[in-house]
Amino acid sequence: MVVSPRTRAYCPHVVLVPFPAQGHVAPLMQLARLLHSRGAHVTFVHTQFNYSRIVRAKGEAAVRPSAAAAAAPGFRVEVIDDGISLSGGPHDPHDDVVALVDALQRNCPGTFCALLRRLGEEHGTPPVTCVVADVVMPFAAAVAREAGIPEAQFFTASACGLMGYLQYEELIKRGLFPLKALTDAYLDTPLEWVPGMKHMRLRDMPAFCHTTDADDFMVAAVVEQMKSAVGSKAIIINTLYELEKDVVDALASSSSFPTIYTVGSLAEVVTAAVDDDAGAMDISIWNEDTECLSWLDGKGRRSVVYVNFGSVVVMTAAQTRELALGLLHCGYPFLGEVEEESAALPEAFLDEVARGGGLVVPWCPQAAVLKHEAMGLFVTHCGWNSLLEATVADVPVLGWPVIAEQTTNCRQVCECWNNGAALPSQVRSGVVADLVREMMSGDLGKKTRAKAAEWKAVAEAATMESSSSWSNVESLLDDVLLL
Repeated sequence: MVVSPRTRAYCPHVVLVPFPAQGHVAPLMQLARLLHSRGAHVTFVHTQFNYSRIVRAKGEAAVRPSAAAAAAPGFRVEVIDDGISLSGGPHDPHDDVVALVDALQRNCPGTFCALLRRLGEEHGTPPVTCVVADVVMPFAAAVAREAGIPEAQFFTASACGLMGYLQYEELIKRGLFPLKALTDAYLDTPLEWVPGMKHMRLRDMPAFCHTTDADDFMVAAVVEQMKSAVGSKAIIINTLYELEKDVVDALASSSSFPTIYTVGSLAEVVTAAVDDDAGAMDISIWNEDTECLSWLDGKGRRSVVYVNFGSVVVMTAAQTRELALGLLHCGYPFLGEVEEESAALPEAFLDEVARGGGLVVPWCPQAAVLKHEAMGLFVTHCGWNSLLEATVADVPVLGWPVIAEQTTNCRQVCECWNNGAALPSQVRSGVVADLVREMMSGDLGKKTRAKAAEWKAVAEAATMESSSSWSNVESLLDDVLLL
């Protein structure tokens, strides 16, 4: 199904502002393409640091839309200064979430305000009619409100993650934050009062609150982000309603909460609905290794273990070593994403790679890898884009959450969706090997594969015109974005 642009007396102009991380930029770009396909003029905003990283890796031609995509009503890329230098050194600010969020909040409001002013003054450019701000970029929503421009906010992670962040103020009120201790016993404190997620424990709340510091910067930042989100015209969530029904219903039941639009998986909806050239724009800062797909072609069906902990999580040398040894001894071929300069990989692991029993690449096309018939298990940090891609691909997951709402997602995987299991926080090679074997050939693996197949069917149905996601996409376009 391909949607057609609508006939309008005027051209709506939507400005989209993602947080500069891969898992945020990708879904906002998918929404941008959807809007462009429906006749909107689209301005996609990168921060300078993220834009420079993409250009350095791929060249500027990869970032800008082609001439066909830029044809009326227009698809343009703009860049705002974030005050972060591209040093290329080992201490990349994007690896430090706290520093990044702080820099964006301090440096971007003025430059974004200037951009909106310039867009409004440009001859031949339609007036900005709506700003879609990443929830993690509340300055963009604030600037839009001050300018009198309607705004909606996009939460690029799960509904359960959003619900978790919304509980931070409640944790403070109940005296649960700052944490009294970081012991297992304390972290296992049940939180049966969380709406739609009564099986949650303190350890399952988004991990920024796992601190004894009452003045923690990220907790304060999240509280402000949630206040901004609640004041928005609409909240867009890249999730399947059927997958997170209890949580979405709990969010929607609050009279003070904005209208919620669940539009996931956006990647699949856009693939089914949009035929454009804007999709040719490269938004990744890494060069993908597509040769891994050829390597997978030589492996048996559901025989390979795939390991990827995303673009933000940084593992210690000890964690990398334990995980590598676990893969080495699990008895199955493995595909892993590891930085080329990593010195923590054991010699025996590298020998196995040299013999062809495993493959290590710096970055690969994950969606294509997960959909390959050789894929048997996904060992993941439980970032939301990764979980959505695994759901679409019918691949069970073994979670090892590290930051943000990954902890909340992993709990849902194990307790609600039942399409995976979790590694202990203190990862050991023997446990990794045992759990991988159980997931690949044991009873737990059989159960999780069966649930994964059920969720795949749900995800596929979401791309059909009668589905909840497609209906929500239509309502979002009609009621909010293309007014």
